[in-house]
Amino acid sequence: MRYIPFVIIGAFTLIMMISNVIKGKFSEKESLFWALAGLIMVTSPLYMDYVDKLSVMIGVSYTPALIFAFAFIFVFFLLYRLSAAVYKINEKLTELTQLNAIYEQEIRKLTLKVEKAEHKTEKAEDNT
Repeated sequence: MRYIPFVIIGAFTLIMMISNVIKGKFSEKESLFWALAGLIMVTSPLYMDYVDKLSVMIGVSYTPALIFAFAFIFVFFLLYRLSAAVYKINEKLTELTQLNAIYEQEIRKLTLKVEKAEHKTEKAEDNT
């Protein structure tokens, strides 16, 4: 009975992940991380006795503190993954910005060449 909130939150997480993958808001790869978290929460009543035993073995007297520690580690892992993703995106953004600047410079050069060629054509037409 005391584990029902875990099951509800886990089921909600799973439903939201499946919904977001179907809508295209998340990639399948990224949603696996959240699906795993949802599955752990949904199945948590099945292995809570093992968590109690693990907390006794480790020396944690209050089992919810161990669960909180696991959640804390999960959040740090999530932050690490997000930081790595942001780093990759920043690298790509820098590269695209540099390419854009190069292309703009090339466009300016080509525009000047076209204008010079048009100017020469106009002069040649005026002379005839």
